[in-house]
Amino acid sequence: MKTLKLVDCLLKDVPRRLDSERPEGSEGPFVAVFSESVSSGKFCGLASPADKAAHPGWIYADLVEHHTTHVLSFKSSVAHALREMDQWKVDALPVLDQKGGFIGLVTRTCIMRALLQQESRLLRETHRLNQEIVHDKEELASWTFRLSSLHEASRTLLRVLSHTSLEADLLQHGIEALTQLLQARYGAIGILDGKGELLSFHHTGMTEQQVADIGSFPEGRGLLGVVIREDTVLRLPELSRDPRSAGFPPGHPVMHSLLAVPISHGGKVYGRIYLCEKWQGKEFIEEDELLAKSFANSLSMVLENAREMREMQQAQQHLDYLAHFDVLTGLPNRGLIEDRLRQVLANSQRHGRKMALMFIDLDNFKGVNDTYGHAAGDELLKALAGVLMNALREGDTVARLGGDEFIILLPEVDSVQDVATVAEKIVVAVREPIRLPKSDHETCVTVSVGISMFPEDGHTPESLMSRADVAMYHAKSVGKNAFRFFTTSQNLAVQQRLRLEFHLRQALARGELFLEYQPQIDIQSGRIVGFEALLRWANEELGLVAPLEFIPVAEETGVIIPIGTWVLHRACRQAGEWRRQGYFLKVAVNVSAWQIHHDGEFFNTLKQCLTESGIPGEALELEITESLMIRKTEATLGLLEQIRGLGIRFAMDDFGTGYSSLSYLKQLPLAVVKI
Repeated sequence: MKTLKLVDCLLKDVPRRLDSERPEGSEGPFVAVFSESVSSGKFCGLASPADKAAHPGWIYADLVEHHTTHVLSFKSSVAHALREMDQWKVDALPVLDQKGGFIGLVTRTCIMRALLQQESRLLRETHRLNQEIVHDKEELASWTFRLSSLHEASRTLLRVLSHTSLEADLLQHGIEALTQLLQARYGAIGILDGKGELLSFHHTGMTEQQVADIGSFPEGRGLLGVVIREDTVLRLPELSRDPRSAGFPPGHPVMHSLLAVPISHGGKVYGRIYLCEKWQGKEFIEEDELLAKSFANSLSMVLENAREMREMQQAQQHLDYLAHFDVLTGLPNRGLIEDRLRQVLANSQRHGRKMALMFIDLDNFKGVNDTYGHAAGDELLKALAGVLMNALREGDTVARLGGDEFIILLPEVDSVQDVATVAEKIVVAVREPIRLPKSDHETCVTVSVGISMFPEDGHTPESLMSRADVAMYHAKSVGKNAFRFFTTSQNLAVQQRLRLEFHLRQALARGELFLEYQPQIDIQSGRIVGFEALLRWANEELGLVAPLEFIPVAEETGVIIPIGTWVLHRACRQAGEWRRQGYFLKVAVNVSAWQIHHDGEFFNTLKQCLTESGIPGEALELEITESLMIRKTEATLGLLEQIRGLGIRFAMDDFGTGYSSLSYLKQLPLAVVKI
């Protein structure tokens, strides 16, 4: 009997219509829609009675464009067609040839009708065989029983194929049907997990007492293991003649004949079926093997389908995790914390309760990355996440916004003091040394914490987050390693600071920066021996901005590097101009510690300034401050020595206002100390 093909199940006489036509009442349940020509035009899709009823008056083009039409290849199997119908929740699918041409329509009813027709043909063939062997009543009874069993087994297989997973009772019914069909005394199905371990075991043919006496299931050794490892069928008439062990557990009744079939698909083995002891001492024949393999193949298709479904679910779960959690720390991400904030805020508004929001920023995280590398920075962020979680109360939530920024949500707080207690606990906990095992370093860091409160500081998620951010910047401005609550004056200061930053980023391009020169006088002779270049900024909107206001902003934003480079070039050109006029005066330029640490071209910039201006190194003096000592490294000292090699002198400006360490002075190549 040939395998039932999809083309054998097509619905006859499917009406064909052009996409420009309108439905008529006399048409069949489904209509195939084409463009240009119903015989040779392009297939556009199917129109169902539901489509026509839902949209009366629409032409067919609108009906088929209203929804996605899923199609089947003429090469698809009947089982695949049924799975597709289940997946897309439809009762009919169009079948296309390899060029995309419409062949016909297949429905569940058509498939069932074809199966029944095939079964009818099988029954007719059975009747013919019965006519041929009518002289042998015993053989006739045997065949009648077997065909009845085949019918029942086929029904069981159809039930299996209609499921996307295998329940225990379905497997039990399946092995019972197969064992009866193949006239075996004992049968079993073993399903394996992904590691090859026995996941479930279903058997038939033994009494409960016999099962209790055995006490365990087969472990996949011996011949039963060969079936799994080699993905092969074993059909043995007499087990005792094979030198290999069958692999049955101790206490298993003695078995003589064996038929073992792997349940496999695409090279992956999902389990095994084995049957023992054919009735009346007969041997398992090739037909038995084919039936068992067909049954196993049906099971493998369902198992493969179940595996694909699990993988899809796992992939979806992974995508959901990525959408809501930070991969590095495992904390909720911005999207999830914002959603929780909306929920907590709505609950607080409904019940009249206070809540607090904390913005946390790691102080000098860039320094850790620059010193130890980004891998150590990632370690630090993960360790900090653990510290923050341990410092919170039950019910509080910590999330990572990105970079070195975290946010903490504190629902149901009784007072500002409660929030201050949590914030202080966080600041103190973070100050403790943090060990970075992978980088083999121990580091000490601090955090700046900004806090906004509901209802005092805002009634929306956006306002609370914005004001916690403002408070956090205020905590940084007062020395870091601290927490601050939001105030209106802070908000105004941040707005002013943002406005200043905006204009500063454009100041160089707009020509708003200029230098003033303050003379340096030898007290004994009264002569002018040099000038100190002083940077000034005049903005049309802000007016004349003091260096103490804009230099820290330039350092924080990195704008100090192009500005500092411009100052060096301009001052050196001025000194060169003085020398050409006969005035051999030195020029002193203030240099930011941030510029020395972060401008990789600083040394080359100095050489270029000397070359272009024509002045010797001795005519240039760089003024540095005690803040350079904060990150004094071998690389920094080496750079200062290189610069001194150009003849350039260093002066310590405002000594006594910072670290004031004479021991540090000895380590720096200074020529002048300004007190």
